[in-house]
Amino acid sequence: MPGRDAVEWIAVGEAAWRCETTVRTLQYYDRIGLLVADRDDSGRRRYGPEQLDRLRRIQLLTSAGLRLEEIGTALDRQDGQSLVQTYSEQVRLLEIAELRLRCQRIVLAAVTQVLREHPDTRVPEGVVAATMSLDRTLLRHPGVENADPHAPADLDIDVERVLTTYFGWKACAVQALLLAENGVPAGSPSGRRLGREWQETTEHALRDQPAGTGDLYRAMERSDHRWPSEDRVLHQRTKDFLDRCLLAAQQR
Repeated sequence: MPGRDAVEWIAVGEAAWRCETTVRTLQYYDRIGLLVADRDDSGRRRYGPEQLDRLRRIQLLTSAGLRLEEIGTALDRQDGQSLVQTYSEQVRLLEIAELRLRCQRIVLAAVTQVLREHPDTRVPEGVVAATMSLDRTLLRHPGVENADPHAPADLDIDVERVLTTYFGWKACAVQALLLAENGVPAGSPSGRRLGREWQETTEHALRDQPAGTGDLYRAMERSDHRWPSEDRVLHQRTKDFLDRCLLAAQQR
């Protein structure tokens, strides 16, 4: 190969040391095709500048919580792109990773809130895993499912308000599910507290909304038959209880 020997090749141990990883990790990445090493005449792995750059991008995305298969697909898609396109794609991948973490944090915080008030609460099997999965819920909602899943900012509405509304509903719905499943009345202190939170969530969604956001929120229940199954089930199981919590909060 022309110019092959002009490349600064380093051994696998040196590559691992420079990038603060392990030889075993590099061997695994090579084996699954995520980071394919070059080979010297003796068949030993060696790495050049392009491979080290790809490794650093892999590390950035794994640290953000992306799965290896997602990373491989994204990096392969970046081949042949300009630097600005490559780094723009990195930004979008990190945005979706941030959303995943945000969803997980909100669901776990909702469960924790109920457990603080009712330590003996039984958490229904699978509820946490099902409700915190961004890929199976938010990204499959009408209006979002056909957008680039790595570029939520491309939506033509106030994305942050929609996300805040969605996550606010998710937090309230998870709490409502736990309270209702464990026989806690809507008129209890916990139910009234939840009713106030639900009222704040709905008021925030409709306050001074830009064009489109209010209509989107009001249309949510009318289109629940199109929701992803996890959110549809959660909505159906908690709607009446949330309404009773809201009524109880307003009566005080």
